[in-house]
Amino acid sequence: MLRALRVDRALQDQLMAYPQAAEADDAFEAWLARRQAEGALYVIAEDQAALGFVQLHAVHRKGAHGWLALALAPAARGQGHGAAALAALEEEARGTHGLRKLLLQVRSDNASARALYARMGYREVGLMQGHYRALDGTWVDVAIMEKQLTGP
Repeated sequence: MLRALRVDRALQDQLMAYPQAAEADDAFEAWLARRQAEGALYVIAEDQAALGFVQLHAVHRKGAHGWLALALAPAARGQGHGAAALAALEEEARGTHGLRKLLLQVRSDNASARALYARMGYREVGLMQGHYRALDGTWVDVAIMEKQLTGP
């Protein structure tokens, strides 16, 4: 399932991952190993069917912050899976990794993702104009959002 998400061009474009048409086995395995070494990677599943993944990466131990990413297959969206996965990752980040803050980047034109993050307590702290070149060739703004996991 993760491999299928990695080559889903529309999904990867929403994730700003500069999608490839296909990915060799060794490249996929290297991506997976980096995700596990840098923080955490969890598959989102229901009834043993994989729906997506959530990851914690670029963890800064001294600064006590890290970046998150969430990917859900289109059919799994709008059903509470994203919110549940974010809540679980936040607990992992706080408890296991001792993080105080999570950050994320999201395309400014991804209204549903931005709304989910806002409902989960993330606030927009910046906007990078024309930061990501989409598959259609347009340049898209990217919002930076953050959530404090503990008090200041």
